[in-house]
Amino acid sequence: MAQQPPRPFRRFLQTGLGRIVLIVIAVLVVFATYVYVSAIVAIPAILLFGLAVPIWVGLKRPRFLALLGLVIVLTVAPLSTIVITQDVLTPVGLSNSATGIAANGEPVMQNATVTPFTGTTSTNFTWTVTVFPVNVPTGNTTPVWLDLYVSTCPGATGNSSPYCSQPYPLTVLNQTLPNQTSPYTVTFHYKIGANGIWDWQMGLYTKNRTSGVPFFQTLVGDPQYNGIEGPVIGGFATIYSELLLTVYFQDFLFLGAPFYFVLLIYMLFKNRERRKKEAQQRAAGPIPPSPPPETTPGSPGGAGAPLPSSPLPPGKAPPTGSSSAAPVPEFNCPKCNAVVYAGESTCWKCGAPLSGAGAGGSAGSG
Repeated sequence: MAQQPPRPFRRFLQTGLGRIVLIVIAVLVVFATYVYVSAIVAIPAILLFGLAVPIWVGLKRPRFLALLGLVIVLTVAPLSTIVITQDVLTPVGLSNSATGIAANGEPVMQNATVTPFTGTTSTNFTWTVTVFPVNVPTGNTTPVWLDLYVSTCPGATGNSSPYCSQPYPLTVLNQTLPNQTSPYTVTFHYKIGANGIWDWQMGLYTKNRTSGVPFFQTLVGDPQYNGIEGPVIGGFATIYSELLLTVYFQDFLFLGAPFYFVLLIYMLFKNRERRKKEAQQRAAGPIPPSPPPETTPGSPGGAGAPLPSSPLPPGKAPPTGSSSAAPVPEFNCPKCNAVVYAGESTCWKCGAPLSGAGAGGSAGSG
């Protein structure tokens, strides 16, 4: 059965321009899923548009597939860093403490923020928070003191956070609070003086009226580190260059590693299939070339007309081929009975060793 020619769209993608279009589509799809959905969803996206679609089109060469995956990873990282940097430079909202531990279901600390959110090394940043003493947990005193923690380690309130390698910069600012029940605002001023993405957190202390044991509560930060982003010191280029290597590492981890692992498996299967076909061709034996037809001498141009075939004399068999066209000696594998050539070291089908088996093996049927 004749093989059907590829459809027009597949033929187009096999051209130089079509390959460029395929690469652009793959980069955009992986970029969109990585940035706007999640890195986990981007894994099947790169496998689909970096491997499955090119193989379906007919672009099956491992070198092209490997280069396509590399182009995707190397392009997605800087594009993703642009979006991530812009998101980092966007101010976060106001923060409150937890409501579940308050006496009346309202947070003790409310509307905590830092201004400005972005600045330079000479900016004097201001943190503010409103304290509501009537919202302290039941049986506790009014707030005693308040700490502000500023660090490059998200959510750090000490020098041994499990989320960051030590040491990391950490500044703790403290204020003693007034003994009053009406709400009041607490303000901190601090000049960080170093470029980078900083985080902060606040810790409020009250005391149990009976035991005198301090009770500590913080603001509700991000769900992973319980930190609050900000301030961000440095312009777009500074933050972009700081994030780029991290994004590249994450891209190679979440996108590159699964892609090249699947590509390796694909190459192993294709190589195994190729070796099997070659072994089957060897087992079938060489096909002798067809001899040219005999011609009569003296024909025009030196090419005579074919000689008519004469019948053989009665009782005489047709001549056999020359010794050069004799079949290559072969025998059967002693383990799986596959037909192999004499002189082969291992069976192409089962891999059994064949040393010394040529003489004792049974002759192949040919």
